Amino acid sequence: MSFESLRRIVSRTVRNPQTSKDLQIARIFDAARTVLRKLWGEERSALIDPISFKEGILKFATFSPAAKQQLTVEAPRIKNEINRQLGTVIVHSIVIHAKGF
Repeated sequence: MSFESLRRIVSRTVRNPQTSKDLQIARIFDAARTVLRKLWGEERSALIDPISFKEGILKFATFSPAAKQQLTVEAPRIKNEINRQLGTVIVHSIVIHAKGF
């Protein structure tokens, strides 16, 4: 049985286009959660979850009508903060899906 170095496995995985895309989406979701916690605090930001990112559109879901309204109002500011944290303009718009109301 032969062993392959971890460096070789990781570099091959990162070069995989699907893995790179998944890593990018994970970074965007992490930045979105961080920005929401910073702007809204831990309790209010827990009401919003990023659910998808495709072609510059970041989608959030919420069960709270108040959180949906607040996110709609603050979407441009949140979008700008996420892009600032990522160091590039990758999020072009934010869409909010209401769940359960």
